[in-house]
Amino acid sequence: MTSPTSPTSPTSPTSPAAPSDTVRLRQKLAASLDEGVYVNVVESIPSTNTALKESADSSDQHVLLALEQTAGVGRRGGAWLSPPVGNLYLSYAFHSERPLSELTFLPMTIAVALADEFEALFGVDCKIKWPNDIYLGGKKCGGILIETVNVSADELAVIIGLGLNVAQAPSSDVLQRPATSLNAELEHDVAFDEVAAVCAKTIIDICRLSHDSLKTLLRSSWPKRDLLFNKRISAPSLGAGSAIARGLSSDGGLQVEFAGAMTTLYAGEVSLGHVDTQ
Repeated sequence: MTSPTSPTSPTSPTSPAAPSDTVRLRQKLAASLDEGVYVNVVESIPSTNTALKESADSSDQHVLLALEQTAGVGRRGGAWLSPPVGNLYLSYAFHSERPLSELTFLPMTIAVALADEFEALFGVDCKIKWPNDIYLGGKKCGGILIETVNVSADELAVIIGLGLNVAQAPSSDVLQRPATSLNAELEHDVAFDEVAAVCAKTIIDICRLSHDSLKTLLRSSWPKRDLLFNKRISAPSLGAGSAIARGLSSDGGLQVEFAGAMTTLYAGEVSLGHVDTQ
């Protein structure tokens, strides 16, 4: 991994930042992280992940947090709905010489580590819907996205994005699934800067683990956090009908029992319950 560098302003906000908010939050985040991590906080930006991808060459050990995200990106290129007030939109970029295959477990391990932190801090029962959606009370509260950019023949820029509903959740009608926020589940307001600091530190700590350590942590923590285990699910790749989720495979896929046989899913949307495709 190369030494950290300060990006050349790839993340200019799309509207003027409010110093009282962004400066204070940047100071709080920087104080909780290693000196080598560059922290930037902006009021508004289209997408934190996109900004770090566009500055991939210079974005090594760089945390970018936005108070508002106007064009958030979810898994498989879908839109991430980003209410404009009080939610967490955070990305972390680092350079790595690991092969792409060794990054498979990274977003899932980050998800379970964040779930552990939320339970310890707030006493909430936090589950993970495969592969890396964060659920509270059976409703989606956040999600993680990993993207990579080649910066040289043997080095990748890895960008981890976290969207977390802290103050409010998108409408379930718009999202087409139940959604919630930390504040709603706890029935009181949490300290946003503390949540941001914990999330940033957790993501960075997990990104610094070796491949073997990631696998060990994931295998030990996943069963407790698995939202889908032994539940009926549906997935477009399975066609009509439903399957039973049977846990995580050794290589990070979702093991399912379908039509009397075991199979493993590696990509695509998975939903709880039966979906009739007719």
